Amino acid sequence: MAAYTSVHKLYVLLCGFEILPLGISVRGGDNRIIVAEPICAYLAETETGWVLFDTGIDAERIHDPDLAKAYYTDRGWTTLPVVHPAHSLTGQLQEIGIRPEDIHQVVMSHMHTDHTGYLKLFRHATITAQRAEYHYALYNPPELGNIIEDYNLPDLNWQLIEGDHELQPGIQLLSTPGHTPGHQSALISLPSGKQLVLTFDAGDFLQNFDQELLPGSASNDRQAMESLLRLKRLANEPGHMLFPLHDPAFIQTARLAPLYYD
Repeated sequence: MAAYTSVHKLYVLLCGFEILPLGISVRGGDNRIIVAEPICAYLAETETGWVLFDTGIDAERIHDPDLAKAYYTDRGWTTLPVVHPAHSLTGQLQEIGIRPEDIHQVVMSHMHTDHTGYLKLFRHATITAQRAEYHYALYNPPELGNIIEDYNLPDLNWQLIEGDHELQPGIQLLSTPGHTPGHQSALISLPSGKQLVLTFDAGDFLQNFDQELLPGSASNDRQAMESLLRLKRLANEPGHMLFPLHDPAFIQTARLAPLYYD
């Protein structure tokens, strides 16, 4: 008999693609190979309401030429992310039958801009992040992947945690530092008994886990490998399944919203 979970369904929201050299996601990868990597968020329907994991990337900064130049081209991005109307976060929520205002809880895996783009829509919600990630992102010079304007907003309601944390029954947040100092992953328990391991950027592809290869960059290589191996061990347990956020092969077989996992 499956343990009690408050989670009813989990939706995969495909929010666009980043066009990146292989070496960004696989340490030592051949950078002549260019990969279209999906940008995803996840939405859980639970007994207490809706929980969103990450918020996708801000399409306006990509489609407006001046903003694209300021936030991407001038900062060293060689190719802009691709976000089509079908990738709209709010559009996908509408297909499910909800609005951003209906989401009471947002979990941030970390503070890179392909995850923080639409935090501005959730000023009414509680936003849960690791304390180490919050302080690193706000008080250190921005990295290429950070756009501080995404999350340095005075009226966001932050809940800062330290280490593993049960958000509610069936949603376990896992401290997986290394990609960034306060990166976190999640374990989602479904009514069917399935356990979904949401890796976020602890490992971009299944290849990272199968071959135990770090992503291209990390704030701390030792921590990054420990986190990757922790998630791999967890995924090897009966009934568990890895959900690698940026894997272009995995996304082609995933159930995309409005379909769901239950």
